[in-house]
Amino acid sequence: MPLKEGSYKPYSEVVIGSIIYGTIGVFLDKVQDMSIESILFSRFFFGFGMIFIYLLLSRGLRQLRLRKNRRYLMLLALLNSITSICYFSSIKYSGISVAVLLLYTAPVYVNLLAPTILGEQNSRKSLLPLLLAAAGVLLIAHPGGFLMSVDTGSNFQKGLIFGLVSGLSLGITIITVRYLRHDYKGITQTFWMTGISLLIMPPPALFTPLPLFFKNINILMMLGFTITFAAIVYLRGISEIRAQTSSILALLEPVSGIFFDITILKNPVYISTLRVAV
Repeated sequence: MPLKEGSYKPYSEVVIGSIIYGTIGVFLDKVQDMSIESILFSRFFFGFGMIFIYLLLSRGLRQLRLRKNRRYLMLLALLNSITSICYFSSIKYSGISVAVLLLYTAPVYVNLLAPTILGEQNSRKSLLPLLLAAAGVLLIAHPGGFLMSVDTGSNFQKGLIFGLVSGLSLGITIITVRYLRHDYKGITQTFWMTGISLLIMPPPALFTPLPLFFKNINILMMLGFTITFAAIVYLRGISEIRAQTSSILALLEPVSGIFFDITILKNPVYISTLRVAV
């Protein structure tokens, strides 16, 4: 459906979804003794169930019918898994504030790729902005850790690598969602993206001891429902507006993520990180 002139609904959906996404770090902090793979599997499981039950009760299962471009739904699920694993790992190793900034190098990739793939106009295509943005985020997010660490296997540097990969994956995800906008609604994309992600999760996700799972089940359910709702709203919004615009609006997630990191988790944050986020 084309966007009506003067309509701000899709923009507000991207903003709302991005802000809700910023709560991921809070949920991760509350989960005890579970691996990243197990947490993600639980998130996908509860999110998948929520969408299915909603569509069943609202008699909307017809929306799940597969049409053309099915392989891009598979790609979307793969990207979703890569983004989630890398982002959660980046949070684990380098903290929320650094992870969200690295995740949102995504607009740079979208700006480079959208003109070619989607035909959206762009002022200039060059690798120089990408290199400068990546280097700038690395230096500003944690300059001391990046410049002074000589141990290439340090946890912080692992977090940097995971964060950069999550940013690239998110950028391609935004373009893919925009490409599929005429074939599948946001909730349909979220359903298949989540369901297929369950099937391609790493094997360790299935080996969480049941007592540990039930110990964390309340937080895991809240994580699954909250982030899946954010995904539906976010995907519905970005399917209606230009990929480059949506990727820039999504930069509200780093701001909200750092805000929740400081106010709820009471974690320290660098002044330079705050300057970039705002």
